[in-house]
Amino acid sequence: MRAIIAVLLAASASPWQVAQVVHSPGDDVFADVAVTADGTVWSAGHRYANGRRQGFVQSLKGKARKTLPGRLPELSAVAATTSRVWAFGPNRAYAWNGRAWTSWSLGTFHATDAETVSARDVWAVGGNTSRRWTGSSWKRHPVPGAAQAVDAGGGQVWAAGSGVFHWSGKAWRKVKLPAIPLPTEDATATFIDVAVVSARNVWAVGGVSWEGADAEGDDVTFSRPLAMHWNGSRWRMTLGTTQGQPYTEAEPDGKGGVWIAQGGWNPQLWQVRGTSWASTPLPRPTGYDASLAAVARRPGTSQVWGAGFTAPVGDPDDPGANATLWRVS
Repeated sequence: MRAIIAVLLAASASPWQVAQVVHSPGDDVFADVAVTADGTVWSAGHRYANGRRQGFVQSLKGKARKTLPGRLPELSAVAATTSRVWAFGPNRAYAWNGRAWTSWSLGTFHATDAETVSARDVWAVGGNTSRRWTGSSWKRHPVPGAAQAVDAGGGQVWAAGSGVFHWSGKAWRKVKLPAIPLPTEDATATFIDVAVVSARNVWAVGGVSWEGADAEGDDVTFSRPLAMHWNGSRWRMTLGTTQGQPYTEAEPDGKGGVWIAQGGWNPQLWQVRGTSWASTPLPRPTGYDASLAAVARRPGTSQVWGAGFTAPVGDPDDPGANATLWRVS
C-alpha cells in the first residue's frame, strides 16, 4: 500500500487537532465525512491512482484505517449507519454492506450532501431535487428552491440552499425567514449548510454576496457571513461585517450548541452556545494550508470530525494535496 498515514499531534491553542493526513503520490481529497454511533469515521472524495482520477471511500475506527476496494467515480457525499455506508457520485448512489458495493441510478442528479435518518431512511440533496432511500428503492422529491445541504435530528429533516426547507413528512416546504437586508438589487443570500441540534434548535449558515467597486474603482465581489437560528418559535439572524467570509459548515457540538466554520480555505471555527460565539483556528501542519469540506458529529457524543485536505502554503492547486481529517471532543 503506497499511502502512508501520519498522525500529527502538533501543539495548538485550538481544541481541534489534526487526526490524520493521507500522503500518497498524487492528490487525495476528502469531500465529505460521516460518523456512526460506534465511532467509525467514513470519508469520501477522490484521488489519483495510476494517473487516473477516481473516487475512494475510507473508514477509520480508532487507529485502524481501511480504504474500500472497487472502482468508483469521483464522490461528492457520504452517509452511513453501522451496517451500511452510502457514497454518491454523478447520477448514482453506491452502498457498501461490508463485503461488496451495490449501486442505483438516481437519474440526472448530483448529490451535494447526504444524511442518514435510519438504515431505511437516507436523504441526498442537490439543486431543485432530492432523493430518499425508503429501504428498498430511491424516491425523487422536488425541492421548492435549490438545496445544497441536508441534516436530520429530533425526528425532523431540514435542507438549505437558496432558502431553508423543512420536510413535512410528505413534501418539502420553504420556510419563511426574517427579511435579510440586501445592499444591492443583485445581491443574493445563500445558505451553504444546515445543522439540526433538536426539533427546536436549528441553524442555517451561509452568506450574502454582491458585485461592486472597491476604492480604486475595480470590480470586486463583496460578501457578508449570514446565520439563521430557529429556537422553536422564531428565527434569529446574525449578519457579519462586509468582506467577511461566508459561514460554510455547521454541526451540533453535542453540548447544546454548534460548531460553525467560516470560510473553506484556512477557516476560522466558531463554537456557538446561546448568543456566545468563541473563535478558534483550524490547525494545520507547518508549511501547509488547509481546506475544510465537511464536518460531522459522532451521535450521542461531543466528538466532531472535519474532513478536507491540506496542501503546501500558497498553492491550492498543488498536486501534492493530502486528504486530511480533524477531530475535536
